[in-house]
Amino acid sequence: MAAALSLSACRNNDSGSNGPAGQASKAGAAQLTSVDGPLVAGAIPTALTATSPRTVSAAVPQIPLARNLSQALEVVRERMLRQAGWNGATSVDITSRYLAVSTDVIGVEVRAKVTAGGRTTTTPAALWYDATLSQTFSSSVLISWPGWDAFATAVGKQATAQGLDGAKAMTALQQSAAPYGDGPAMGFAADGRLIVSFPPGVLGADFVQVVLDKDVVSPLLSDYGAKAAGASNHPSAFTGTPSTTAVWYKTPKDRPKASESPNLHPLPGDSTATAKSGESTPSASPSGAAKKIQHPSTAVGIDCIVTKAVALTYDDGPAAGTTHVIDAFNKVKGAATFFEMGNSIDEFPKTPRFIAASGFEIGNHTVTHPDLTTLKADSVQRELAGNSAKIKGIIGRAPLLFRPPYGAHNATVDKIADSLDMAVVNWSIDTEDWKTRNTRSTEQKVLKDAPIYTEPVTLMHDIHASTINAVTTIVNTLTEKGYTLVTISELTLNTGGLKAGHGYCRGTSLVQDGYLCKG
Repeated sequence: MAAALSLSACRNNDSGSNGPAGQASKAGAAQLTSVDGPLVAGAIPTALTATSPRTVSAAVPQIPLARNLSQALEVVRERMLRQAGWNGATSVDITSRYLAVSTDVIGVEVRAKVTAGGRTTTTPAALWYDATLSQTFSSSVLISWPGWDAFATAVGKQATAQGLDGAKAMTALQQSAAPYGDGPAMGFAADGRLIVSFPPGVLGADFVQVVLDKDVVSPLLSDYGAKAAGASNHPSAFTGTPSTTAVWYKTPKDRPKASESPNLHPLPGDSTATAKSGESTPSASPSGAAKKIQHPSTAVGIDCIVTKAVALTYDDGPAAGTTHVIDAFNKVKGAATFFEMGNSIDEFPKTPRFIAASGFEIGNHTVTHPDLTTLKADSVQRELAGNSAKIKGIIGRAPLLFRPPYGAHNATVDKIADSLDMAVVNWSIDTEDWKTRNTRSTEQKVLKDAPIYTEPVTLMHDIHASTINAVTTIVNTLTEKGYTLVTISELTLNTGGLKAGHGYCRGTSLVQDGYLCKG
């Protein structure tokens, strides 16, 4: 099994092929910086191994002092695992390493080496965390908003010079970053060059790099990009205390418009946000008219302000029907979150590993399902910590999410959840499937109420046959209606994520005001 992170002290690592079929780049082979893991205070290596539904090895860290980054790493890891399944993979090996570390910056590369149909390919992803904003971004955050047009043009020209399809490279730059789309992962070489790594199938059968010289890239970097370049080549300790703090996204009380997504705008305080004369030259459109290429979203994965999304969740399992739930979601390329109970895990001990290896999210639902508000602190501690330890022992990492039985929690419960780095997640749509035990009623409740809420979270239970029978109709109908089916972490990541010890009932793009929610 691969190590969770490289511990090399700012040395260079081979960053992959530089042209078609591994052909060397005309710009010269480039290597991403690799930074010493112990510089990141409190980081916890995690490792998942499984042999079903395919051979899996997945190693990414959890970083409690950068919780949003921990959430982003899980989102990317789980998407890579799901995508491997959608592509018929027989094995997937996910590794990670730090690209940059400083007081305000952490850069992490995650790679998925996937074998499918007798062929092995590698998909790189890069996450960039800004501690001043407590938020994680995709690689496009490295480039300034007014500089993007010139950057995209430079990538297209360099790709062409390397014998690649420059037009395809420029098109991919506008898309979501891998593993959610064809967009590239980006990081720095020791000499300041920018390495732009496109996923398999974009410019070649495997992943392919386009490398831009420092003198081309430096004038186009955002303020954050300049800090990231410094943290790549002159790393320093990350302590969890940033040099300053700023508000990245102020949560509104009403449903935000798609155009109001913070990922579509420059970061607060970015001095590069205003175009400078001569900084960017408009590119020619197919008709010959000048057309400026706009900066793409900095979201990691799915921006749920822009995309209509719903998080379907299942409590009290695992159970005999849990794998059928996963099968139904895989058929529509959707995702879900399972809040698992210790006693059920004891009954189906192999299922949590199968869920995690399939790329689905697992949360804590206590050991025995008590009303926690009736218990003393030591009993609450045993219920939460005991189940987290049980889950970690099976899937290699402690859960970041907790759902209290009956949705009941108080200050004592929240404090203990906080100490275990878990957010408290309730719901906005209660199907009451546990009461009705009726497939049609469960289907109708989800499909009727989903449009009412912004970024809704639904409550169901995978221990009931009637609920298992409702899954196919629910996921197919929601998908047909334009919904993207996401995990809790996907739903919340790009608007601040979830804070440990806080309660939530829906996505984080607007103020929480549901049942026992104070996020």
